[in-house]
Amino acid sequence: MRIISYVIVASLVSVPVVASAETPQQKETSVWQAFKDKKSDAFKGMLSPDFVAVYEDGTFGRDHELQSLKNSNLKSFKIANFQHRVIDPEDVLMTYTVDVKGTTGKQDVSGLYRASSVWHRSGKLWRAVYHSEIKAK
Repeated sequence: MRIISYVIVASLVSVPVVASAETPQQKETSVWQAFKDKKSDAFKGMLSPDFVAVYEDGTFGRDHELQSLKNSNLKSFKIANFQHRVIDPEDVLMTYTVDVKGTTGKQDVSGLYRASSVWHRSGKLWRAVYHSEIKAK
């Protein structure tokens, strides 16, 4: 599922997320918005260099996610049922559902997905280090 890749989850400028600037849900939404708007620099800045994404078709890194940005057309997304857990002061786990309308290549990938992400803070910067999503049944 490429369209929901960071997914995850910016209407922000093309710099990484600052620690105190956003809530966990705003961070996640920023990644989705960057993907939707095809802002590759912003999207890349929100993902850790060692970022890992897990989908039904495999495990991928940041470079693959950037490539999927080019092949996808995310028309809309709506995050719901958002929850987060602080693992430690530098790591936050987020879980939520996201209703997506869009395509990857010529394939319609619209539907409801269950998603999870882990963000890590290094200094004042928060970056996504992990993301996974599965289509809800």
